[in-house]
Amino acid sequence: MPTKVYETRIRASVQSVWDFLASPLSLRLLTPPDQEMEIVSKDNQLREGVVQEFKTKQLGIWVTWKIRVTKVSAPRAYTYSGIKTPFKEFTHHVDLIDDCGESIVRETVHYELKGGAIGNLVNAVSSDERLDKYFKFRQRTLRNHMETSKAAINAELFEKETEYVSDFALDEQKPVG
Repeated sequence: MPTKVYETRIRASVQSVWDFLASPLSLRLLTPPDQEMEIVSKDNQLREGVVQEFKTKQLGIWVTWKIRVTKVSAPRAYTYSGIKTPFKEFTHHVDLIDDCGESIVRETVHYELKGGAIGNLVNAVSSDERLDKYFKFRQRTLRNHMETSKAAINAELFEKETEYVSDFALDEQKPVG
């Protein structure tokens, strides 16, 4: 099963980052602007056993996500697994690591595409790109929100090609040519 790891450093305490991520409202802010989002479930608390349901609109089609929070170690980590998602299997684990009063947010995603070997061949590239764009947007928006107390949602992030999964060095200029 493919695994992707995304990391960012945030100049904010682990507790502050946890408090934000534990809020059901954070999901809307951390969802890219090209994906409409509707939260369906009433109980969206970050606690073990809670089933959350939401819909996203991707390429003009509404997609239902139903996930179960499977593990919570407040304020350090949480995991949720897909019950109904666009993937055959989907698990998202978030670690919040204290580093001298700052936070390293590490998000690990394990996923398997639907459609077996043929589906994997057809969807691998586009699914990988969509996951990368989603999580890079999520981490940049989270960092910006936590460090400036305002959310700057920048659609331009989706138009730029990037080779990074970790954004520790994204502020550095990449050599041209």
